[in-house]
Amino acid sequence: MKLILNIIIISSILFGKDATAGSKLTDEQLKKIRAKTEDVLLAPSFTLKSLESRTFSDIKSKIKAISEGCKIWMTEHGDFPSDVQIMIDEEFINIPDSILKKWTFDINLKFDKEYNLGNTITATSLDEDIKLIYDVEKGIFSFITPDENNMSFDSSITLDSLRGKVVLINFWATWCGPCRLEIPDFNELYNQYNEYGLEILAISISDSREPLLKFKNAYNIFYPILYGNQYEMSKIQMEYGGVYSIPMSFLIDKYGEVIRVYPGAILKQFDPSMYTDLVMNIENALLK
Repeated sequence: MKLILNIIIISSILFGKDATAGSKLTDEQLKKIRAKTEDVLLAPSFTLKSLESRTFSDIKSKIKAISEGCKIWMTEHGDFPSDVQIMIDEEFINIPDSILKKWTFDINLKFDKEYNLGNTITATSLDEDIKLIYDVEKGIFSFITPDENNMSFDSSITLDSLRGKVVLINFWATWCGPCRLEIPDFNELYNQYNEYGLEILAISISDSREPLLKFKNAYNIFYPILYGNQYEMSKIQMEYGGVYSIPMSFLIDKYGEVIRVYPGAILKQFDPSMYTDLVMNIENALLK
């Protein structure tokens, strides 16, 4: 079977020249992809270093619990509680000691009949110089920290370890304009489908850790950013048929097989047909 080759040809027919402008696959690339997929459809595995966002999901859940507890407290007492400990003592909320030893929580919810005097709940880390602020009215979290390293952690990712998830591999670089345009849409997809089993891996073909960290924080990238030395990147690019132009993305199903290839930028606003195709294939793969 030559699944990847057929997918690329069909994609070009469906989306036309505009969808692949600047990213047309050469005969050499097609030959390499065909050679890789005549006997096996599995996406070539790799292990790369990664920069991943710290989600602080456990702290966020506690802050939301405090917010809900404050609403109930307000109903029963006619005012918001002055601090979290009162709510814990009266069993309005439950926060484990393990969290209270590392974080403090400040409630700033006050109002009179005419003015809203406070609308935030803040968690402050006792171990790191970082604050997590929750805007109760808007339902939005924000961070305050003098060190951008606090927002990320270093890890490594092996593709085979993600078997059972749907994976979108995106080859990109910080200097690539169309790659930058993809980030908001990928963030949206990650937020919407990650909990259902979608992983997005942004493989930078030429950047090192420090530039990637600064770029990640500037563009607020939620999904993992992968990188490696030049030998590793060249090897991966060749194994994926020769990735000579970026961005290029590969959609991999739960069984590790490549089910779709997207040469060029995937942009909801400028190419809704390609974006819709991606969403449809993600949803179908998640259901299988």
